[in-house]
Amino acid sequence: MPSTVTLTFASCRLASVVVLLLVMGSLVEAQTRDAYFEFLMARRFEAQGEHTAAREALERAVAADPESAAVRAGIASFELRRNERDDAEREALLALRLDDANGEAHSVLGVLYAADVEAMNVQRPRTHVDARAQQAIDHLEQATGGETFGIGIQIYYSLGQLYVRTGDAAKAVDAFLHVVDQNPTSAQGRLSLARAYVLADDLNSAIEALAVIVDNEPRVASTLAQYQMRAGRLADAAESYTRALAVEPTSRGLKFRRIAAFFNNHDFAQAAEFAAEAQAQHPGDLRFPRLRARALFENGDSVQALTILEPAARAHPTDAATQLALADLYNDLGRDEEAEQILRRYLATTPADSQALNHLGYLLADHGRALDEAIRLVELALVAEPGNPSYLDSLGWAHFRRGDLGEAEKYLMPAAEQLPDNSVVQNHLGDVLAEQGRWLDAIAAWTRALDGDGGIDTAAVEEKIRDARSRAPR
Repeated sequence: MPSTVTLTFASCRLASVVVLLLVMGSLVEAQTRDAYFEFLMARRFEAQGEHTAAREALERAVAADPESAAVRAGIASFELRRNERDDAEREALLALRLDDANGEAHSVLGVLYAADVEAMNVQRPRTHVDARAQQAIDHLEQATGGETFGIGIQIYYSLGQLYVRTGDAAKAVDAFLHVVDQNPTSAQGRLSLARAYVLADDLNSAIEALAVIVDNEPRVASTLAQYQMRAGRLADAAESYTRALAVEPTSRGLKFRRIAAFFNNHDFAQAAEFAAEAQAQHPGDLRFPRLRARALFENGDSVQALTILEPAARAHPTDAATQLALADLYNDLGRDEEAEQILRRYLATTPADSQALNHLGYLLADHGRALDEAIRLVELALVAEPGNPSYLDSLGWAHFRRGDLGEAEKYLMPAAEQLPDNSVVQNHLGDVLAEQGRWLDAIAAWTRALDGDGGIDTAAVEEKIRDARSRAPR
């Protein structure tokens, strides 16, 4: 009998526990149901523009289920949509205390902190900006959770912008690929993707990202042209600048860059034609007569080139770029004494102009006269712009022409390191090294000159290489 009583008592206790669990489960279910109902009501009120009623419904949802991270995250999103930054941050942090994996809360904080980064001005310490950017990245990465579907396009866009800011090119490309996957025709998305590819040193992919939409989105043509120029695709760049000008027909900057694309592609006739057209449309912009004159000269019409540039120089005696352009033209025509006169006349009124100082110093050095003055002039230019590689080249060349090989190398070596594709600088360095009997080093420098941007006598450099090879140790 005792055992039977005990069994019956135990059975009663078990039944009581089961009932209690069922009641608790029902209460939890009721709490969740009530919270969900109030949450839906809040969405309805918000859609109707009744924000006070929506906020009250959300508070009732919290009261019904105070341990719900989803409700708190929903309030955070609500406050974010109302631009109530502090309230949105507070609610999102409360949601993460309840559930540190809540994607919506991470999304809210990521968006908030990304906006903070965008709002920070240049006076803020870089470390502070970087720290905030990393906070934003951490939350947005948590929001995506490694997913590729169902994640808002704005999240990936914000992540991409942050990766660009922090220099993480690979992740930036990946984020913006998600953006364009969801919206393939988005001009802003593709522009951002292209910038990320440029950050990753992938110009061809940047070009392709924009080329696929340029027909329907000619607004991207200007940026596309800039990338094509950098990639050496000059004919394509000229075509893209023409597209861009169809959108902004009065843009002097686009006109200038299109002319430069034709000029650099050695289509001097077309460059001169477009420069003449732009000069007529914008008579006060001296870039166009300068470009026009140079294109005419390169196309073999030096008389017309001078006819264009000389009046512009007389009319604008204090414009440095125009005076230097005319001096260069005279020098290239073998009229170096007239070039010298122009530079001296300009420096008489503007003695601290570092470009003019360097120009005159280099001209004197290149023609082997007044070498002490040439060195002094370029040294003054370097006081204004220490480390300028073009000025270092001029100074090194002046020392070389004076026969001081040690000083020549001292300045030409860093110039050549900073300008590895500059044919003139590499040619100068090769000459210095050859005079020192360093034939293999000289050959390497002259080879870089031949592979560089031009402006040298190719046949003369090739002859120097052949001579050096015959002298180099075997």
